[in-house]
Amino acid sequence: MRSISKILTSLACIVCVGCSKEAANQNLYLEGSYSGKFIVNYKNQDQSFTGDVTVRFKADSFFCTANKNRFPAGGSGTYEINGDQIIFKDKNFWTADFDWALILNHNYIYLVDGNDLTLTKAPYQNNSYIYRLTKD
Repeated sequence: MRSISKILTSLACIVCVGCSKEAANQNLYLEGSYSGKFIVNYKNQDQSFTGDVTVRFKADSFFCTANKNRFPAGGSGTYEINGDQIIFKDKNFWTADFDWALILNHNYIYLVDGNDLTLTKAPYQNNSYIYRLTKD
């Protein structure tokens, strides 16, 4: 009975190590600097705003540049890949005088096509937030 328990424990450890290596490998796939455009469409105001942006990925960390007008607001912290989503965990403190969805934070669907990377936030209050980037 003890040997079965040891075998199951060993298998569980192998699976955990394999999963963490897989996540680390996915993060390495994105590693580098990407530049492009950030686009937000406010449906209720029928307005769109665009700004230049750079997003850098290194290991499990990210950094997103900000523009003075906060399109985008930027962000930095850690991220993890889960299927077709990237979960950004911004570590900064922010004032309450703007749309916090302009911060690169929370869940985004990502699509890689060659050197192009598109990050799309699930519609938030019927608005869309999209990063169209190309690897530098």
